[in-house]
Amino acid sequence: MPVDESFWNPYRMIPVQQKIPRKSPLTDEKFTGHSGHLCCTLTNLTPLFIGGNKDDPNKKNQTFLTKDIGKFEKKCVIPGTSLKGALRSLAEIVGNGCMITDHGKACKKINALCIACRMFGMMEQGSNARVHKGKVSISDALLQEEKPSSISLDVYLSSSKLSHEPFYRTPETNRYDQQSRKMYFHQPKRIDSVQKLSPIVQDNAWKINALEINHHFEFTVHFSNLTQDELSLLVYILALENNVSVVIESGNIHLNGPLRHKIGNAKPLGLGSCHIQINELVLLNPPKQRFSSLTQLQDTSYTGDALQTKINAYTKPFVSDNRQTMQQLRKMMVWDENDDRVFKYPDYHWFKNPEYSQKPLKKI
Repeated sequence: MPVDESFWNPYRMIPVQQKIPRKSPLTDEKFTGHSGHLCCTLTNLTPLFIGGNKDDPNKKNQTFLTKDIGKFEKKCVIPGTSLKGALRSLAEIVGNGCMITDHGKACKKINALCIACRMFGMMEQGSNARVHKGKVSISDALLQEEKPSSISLDVYLSSSKLSHEPFYRTPETNRYDQQSRKMYFHQPKRIDSVQKLSPIVQDNAWKINALEINHHFEFTVHFSNLTQDELSLLVYILALENNVSVVIESGNIHLNGPLRHKIGNAKPLGLGSCHIQINELVLLNPPKQRFSSLTQLQDTSYTGDALQTKINAYTKPFVSDNRQTMQQLRKMMVWDENDDRVFKYPDYHWFKNPEYSQKPLKKI
């Protein structure tokens, strides 16, 4: 919320580490890392919308993105590129990686990469630029329901921009120094509606057909030659944490619950809160064994209790991480069904009031 206001702004800036460790990636010919895949299910906890109609951005009626899966059949889909972008952004925050969209701080040489660039890839700038293709690929997530249920919502979708500089200051420095990342709160009370639009933006609003809650998408994450640290980070950014307790606003608000992801469009309005569950982990046998054996070796598959034991082991370093970045991240990503805060942006008249010209967001 802005200081002294009762409502909560939909986003906050959380601090990130400025010292970024870099090293050469473990490339495929080394044959020493972990390879395999993770089978996952994504369930939406609030309405979910992935924009279609890419050929005509001026259409006021927007449908959910679909994919042809047969000659006469289409299914709602979350592109693997969208999932990869969301997961990479989280890996950059949790793993203390660079921000690839910030050219001043992004990795510049493929032999000196942060953990996120080593995992997800990067391209050098300038002439003779080299490419590190990355070691993580994500399939499209296909809807599993045969007859999905949709909800029609009026939303105003605009691109992210710096509209009020004090809202974008790093909390610890109180400066706009780009040493923080923007994240959106979950809004668990928004399971069947969005906030009413102001008359100023009503004419530019879109009517979208979002999926109602509790739809399921399945996707697969393939990885090759990951180090132990990289595999641990990959598992964490997918599974997150199942039970956290946070205190915000000087101890006035206590929230409890699991950490959950935000995916898709209209996140400031409460859309896109999702639960990603890992259903199976498959680890390939070491390459030397696979390529030297004359018989077919069985890969190792983990499900059920064995899978949860592996997830707990991989995520333990991050669950016990109490850096300021992780504390703030948990406050943003916790899903508490009893959280009844009112989330909205200040209106036009609020921003035009000179008294509020330097009013920042309240720290969490």
